[in-house]
Amino acid sequence: MRHVVTRCISLPLGFLLLQFGLPLAWPEAAGGVAYLAMVVAPLLTGLATAWRGWQQQQPAARTGWWLVTASLLVWTAGGFGNLWHEWVMGLANEMYRGAMLAFHLAAVPLTFLLASSWQPLGQRWVRGIDALLALALGFGYFLITWNVLTVHGAQDQPGVHTMMWLFDAQNLFIVLGALVRWCAAEEADERTLFGALLVHALLYMGVAGWNNHFIAGDPAYGPEYGAVVTVAFALLASLALRPPQAGLALPQPSAALVRSVHAAGPLVVPGALLVVSLFLIRVDYAWGTAGVVSAVLGYALRSVVSQVSQIARGEALQREHTALRSLAWTDALTGVGNRRFLDHTLAGAWWREQHGTPSVAVLMMDIDHFKPLNDQLGHACGDDCLRQVAQALQRALVRPGDMLARYGGEEFIALLQEVDSEGAAVVAERLRAAVQALQLPHPASPQQVVTISIGLACAPLHAASDSARLVRAADQALFQAKRAGRNRVQRHAMDGGHAH
Repeated sequence: MRHVVTRCISLPLGFLLLQFGLPLAWPEAAGGVAYLAMVVAPLLTGLATAWRGWQQQQPAARTGWWLVTASLLVWTAGGFGNLWHEWVMGLANEMYRGAMLAFHLAAVPLTFLLASSWQPLGQRWVRGIDALLALALGFGYFLITWNVLTVHGAQDQPGVHTMMWLFDAQNLFIVLGALVRWCAAEEADERTLFGALLVHALLYMGVAGWNNHFIAGDPAYGPEYGAVVTVAFALLASLALRPPQAGLALPQPSAALVRSVHAAGPLVVPGALLVVSLFLIRVDYAWGTAGVVSAVLGYALRSVVSQVSQIARGEALQREHTALRSLAWTDALTGVGNRRFLDHTLAGAWWREQHGTPSVAVLMMDIDHFKPLNDQLGHACGDDCLRQVAQALQRALVRPGDMLARYGGEEFIALLQEVDSEGAAVVAERLRAAVQALQLPHPASPQQVVTISIGLACAPLHAASDSARLVRAADQALFQAKRAGRNRVQRHAMDGGHAH
């Protein structure tokens, strides 16, 4: 661990000492060293952030660090353009279009990172649209800057000053975005990434603003003064090389802040593109109009794709919920409903009865002499008997609204809706006959085959408590059927249409 900490400090510090020490020992090479430093520093920092991304286990953190790497590499291209234009070609104090474009596009990966959800949940198409909108935003901002700079056909002092303030606005946008995401970070990796980006962006904004407003264009200062911006890159490299567990401490953010950031995220890029495009129309009507159309259509397309994705996820969650509920409501041995499913169905039956549905019938069924069957033939034979009886009962319930559940042990309940007592008795007799027709051997039964006894109770359900009364009435009728000799259907006498 000590070796890692030493590395994250010594490598960036060694680079800075080399950058600022060489001009002291070799003054005539100060300009060349400065130009090279502004190419090598972001390049090496990009390697550090790429390495940090490679070390991340979490995909979101890995992608975040690699987006920072992409920004640094584009900035490196701009630094190389300046090196070539000013040092090799000797065109100092002139704005180079290619380099300026690169510096503007370097903000595109950061803008995309700041506006994206930390956990995108597979929204590949949405992220693709966001990336295109961020690219359009960076290009549009460059067009404004370049057109302001060359508004009179040549680079004049007022245009240069306006360009500097536009650069400041872009850097401030990155700083504020990083600050908000750092404050709203819920995970340690997220907090570390946006904390490092915030520190880098703050220092970069300060150094770049000082260079743009006071150093650049002044013959009294050489390029080595502007090269101080490498300090911001060295600091970011140091933060990237730190151990992953050394994240910046931050209390857990408020739920309101997190929700606000998640809600505003999709609006950031298209909203900024729309504002930039409206300003761009004043200096370049064609590109400005294209930007407005891109912002509006891009956001609309993003909303449609996001909505489709959410609907698909909702349907998948609903299917999963249905499958889990089916497992929770199914008896594992017999495959029919369990006691929980019975309670839920009875509650639903009461609600429907309140809306005009006729009487409900409960059939309480018990396998006759089941304990002797288990004792003589074994529990495996008993389990097989339960499964076959349940299947036979399920097949005999031909109406879609009728329900079968295992009540417990060798007892089953059938719930018949929209039926009177006579109709329920017909169904009960059919169930009894279906089980006897299986001809399952039962040495302890007088019939020598498995049979069932059925207690029947039928009544309207005027209140939720009537469900329990109806079940108790069916259970009493089952007890009477057993006392009367088993293998029969017994109806419970109802009083006033109520179960008692």
